[in-house]
Amino acid sequence: MTADATQADAPRGGPIQRAAAQVYADGGWPVTAMEDGSGFTATIEGTDSAWSGLAITDDDHDRFVFYSLSPVNAAPERVPAMAELLHRINRGLVAGTFELDADSGEVRLRTGIELITLPRSLLDDEELLRAIVQDLSAANVELFDRYLPAVVAVALGADPAPVVAEIEAPDEDE
Repeated sequence: MTADATQADAPRGGPIQRAAAQVYADGGWPVTAMEDGSGFTATIEGTDSAWSGLAITDDDHDRFVFYSLSPVNAAPERVPAMAELLHRINRGLVAGTFELDADSGEVRLRTGIELITLPRSLLDDEELLRAIVQDLSAANVELFDRYLPAVVAVALGADPAPVVAEIEAPDEDE
């Protein structure tokens, strides 16, 4: 059985778990708390497509990670092209990293932070933790929404270089 983030048991879990539950509840994020208290799953509705999200709230190791999981995997013969695509996309990204499982063809975007070196007093700052969770979650969704059409196109046979060039071309309105 799962529970909505709005129904998450606040005392359960540590400060990162509680911060994430609050961010997702306040923002109306479509999340479901995982039974083991390790995070949340989500269905994200993007501009052109929907995908799964996974927020890991690891209070034991003071880290937060948000993943967006591609709804399509690269077939074995498309893995080299997908690797090229993700390499081209990753160059210059600050907030996240696209990852490829070379065996399964799974593509995902990871945004995260390890807070292990922060003074304990900062981890008790609920406002700071909520800002971190909000920023990393929103950055992930925004980046994934931008590049998901490229991932799908390359999985279906497109050449990576022109696909990335088109997505990263300056907007004519700017």
